[in-house]
Amino acid sequence: MLAEVGGWMVLAGVAGCGYLAWKGAVRTHRSVVFARVAALISLALSAVCFYAWYAQYLRWEFNELGRYYDLIEQVVYTDSGFVWVLPAGLLLAVGVMFAWRGWRR
Repeated sequence: MLAEVGGWMVLAGVAGCGYLAWKGAVRTHRSVVFARVAALISLALSAVCFYAWYAQYLRWEFNELGRYYDLIEQVVYTDSGFVWVLPAGLLLAVGVMFAWRGWRR
């Protein structure tokens, strides 16, 4: 229970710092540079997450139980690797938004 509260507090702190950084960048009229850097970072992280999605989910043929057994490496992969598409899609959307904002002028 306490770990959940701590996690939510960290999430709120990160969101608050992101909001304050955005407002500070807008006030100093450097939002174009900020948006371009944020777009590049977001798109790079999106590519990393898409690769993790491919490596953990798309690459394997799962059976009806949602498992794949690799005979060579003696590893069992489960179909829970699909969750990598969630941060990948979110980061892609954020990166496209920042790219549009940074390069439209």
